[in-house]
Amino acid sequence: MIETKYIGGLRCMVAHASSEQICHILSPIEQNPLQVEQWSRKYGISVAIITGMDWDNDLTPWPAQNVPPTEPPFEGHAAEFLRRLETEVIPAIEGDIRYTRTLCGISLSGLFALWAWMKTDTFANIGSLSGSFWYEGFTQWLSANVRPKNGRAYFSLGTKEGGPRGPVPFSRIQEQTREVVATLASEGIACTFEPVAGTHFAPPGPRIEKMLGRLTGIQ
Repeated sequence: MIETKYIGGLRCMVAHASSEQICHILSPIEQNPLQVEQWSRKYGISVAIITGMDWDNDLTPWPAQNVPPTEPPFEGHAAEFLRRLETEVIPAIEGDIRYTRTLCGISLSGLFALWAWMKTDTFANIGSLSGSFWYEGFTQWLSANVRPKNGRAYFSLGTKEGGPRGPVPFSRIQEQTREVVATLASEGIACTFEPVAGTHFAPPGPRIEKMLGRLTGIQ
């Protein structure tokens, strides 16, 4: 059964399972409720789809130039958004259940998921689908701030992402994603990196399902 809550301007669609595991997914678009309920049943975990954030600003860790530069710059409000998640959104979604949490993000929210994982122990595991690791200064920040984690990290990236044909900031995303995975692995963190068919704008649903399967061990 799907439950929808509006929390601090965010739309939270939740499928509850009889489990103490939950995956919070910061999604750029709403997902099909029937699909979300199916994921919850198939993988035996609760799934929360969170939408409605200020995408360019709530999910970025510090101010930086946008792409293209004619767009307003990123404002870097990730710290405040993380506080909202921890103090308002997650308690309202989870109630009194002591969940083991996974945080999943797509594109900029995939960047946010990894940044938040390094900043807090709120989440046991993360998933990052086409994470925006091209973000100015991020790979350097991660190298300086990486710390051991007991949980697992899952990364996927479209095989057609990056390369010389697109905007220059995105051109090295294949290399940068592998650099991120190597940085985490150097601290003994359990990482999975999975190339998937398609571009950055491939439908996220199948990629979310693949991530849930890898993190739960249910295929």
